[in-house]
Amino acid sequence: MTAAGPPRQRSSLLRFAEDVTGTLATRVLTMGFGLITGIITARALGPENRGVFALAALFPASLVTLSKLGQSQATIYFIRKEKADVSQVVSNVVYIALAVGVLLIMGALLLRETILATALRGVPVWCLTVVLPLIPILLLESYLYGLLQATDRFRVYNTRLFLEAVGTLTCMAIALLWFKFGLAGALGVAVGVRTVMTSWVLWTVNRGSPLRLRFDTALFRRMIRYGLKSHIQIIASHFHFKAGVYLVAYFMTPAHVAFFAIAERLAEHIMYVPQALGVALFPRLTGTNVERAHAMTARACRQNLVVTGTIAFSLAVLGRWLITTWYGADYEPAADPLPYVAWGIVMMSLYVLLSRNFTSRNKQQVNILAGYVALAGNLVLNVVLIPRHGIIGAAMATAISYTVSALILLAFFLRESRLPWHEPLILRLSDLAMWRRALAEFIGERRLAKAPPPAAEPGSQDLPNGR
Repeated sequence: MTAAGPPRQRSSLLRFAEDVTGTLATRVLTMGFGLITGIITARALGPENRGVFALAALFPASLVTLSKLGQSQATIYFIRKEKADVSQVVSNVVYIALAVGVLLIMGALLLRETILATALRGVPVWCLTVVLPLIPILLLESYLYGLLQATDRFRVYNTRLFLEAVGTLTCMAIALLWFKFGLAGALGVAVGVRTVMTSWVLWTVNRGSPLRLRFDTALFRRMIRYGLKSHIQIIASHFHFKAGVYLVAYFMTPAHVAFFAIAERLAEHIMYVPQALGVALFPRLTGTNVERAHAMTARACRQNLVVTGTIAFSLAVLGRWLITTWYGADYEPAADPLPYVAWGIVMMSLYVLLSRNFTSRNKQQVNILAGYVALAGNLVLNVVLIPRHGIIGAAMATAISYTVSALILLAFFLRESRLPWHEPLILRLSDLAMWRRALAEFIGERRLAKAPPPAAEPGSQDLPNGR
């Protein structure tokens, strides 16, 4: 009898490739649904209300960024590096999300007049009230994402992204095109779909890692010490991304916010590439030695630059046609800042991957330095350029400051890794060979799975236990 051998061990390359391509494929699909959703909201709401919608929907995310405390990154680090109990980690972060979220809602309501006169200029008070429940939801979502990455549950992670995109598109179409609910309907859908999907993720996580009633104070202190460094870095990254939107709202009109937000949103689709790489890369960087972590980071950076650079160039060339075709002629001004923003996003994609390397080694202070130097420059440039050049000035500020932040981080990375300058920047033939190997292994595994089992030797079925 020819006995079946043990299950074939899947290589780390194939597992990594599947995590990256699965996450990227999901993000590309969600990008398509998101684009259609954006077209529906733009055409149904018009530039003025589309700008109000963009500001109102962005505000909870900004508040959450100020209050995450780095617990998403701490969740990954403590589960993968410190081998902390998964159920206790998730229980802690759920309690943190709910407590901090409630406090933030109360604070925003108390300060609503100041908020509406500054950051949300032009936004009605009822819009602010409608979106505030998103705060604890977004906090919880962020922490649960960290848990899914730490435990390699990328299928749940990707399923959630896909279902949210489909649900948002479906509900927006019904609310805006069928029932004509306008701005109230759009905000209601944004809050409702996010709430339902985060609840589903929490239910799924609880099945595998049951929540506990006890709050582990000692674990909380350790996670906070680690997380605060990531938190400070994330604040800089978020407001580096979004400062232009808030300052355009301050200096200009909600319609100009809509134009700039659409240009930003189109360009930010480029970030799906480094985000997919980063989601799969970070747990692996955390669990490996420094030399290998540097090599993996350099490889990811140079592969990322080829893909993101190609997409950015395509957007710069085709942007005006895409915007007027999809969103309508009223949104043509959004095409003017798009090439600058697209270049800036390519540079930010490099920053994102390099920052993963420093965070995995508990050296977030490097990311913090680069992030805040660039953020300060971004704010100054926006204040100077927006009054003179409008939304093009905001886009120029974005391109310059994103480039500065990426170059600062690149300089630190090259110094610590002692790699040549071209290692993280220029594609190598070995990169193409690596993906060919992963593809060949994937095809071979599928063929093996489809092959019929080996036939037993004649008469073996008559022997006890096949002997």
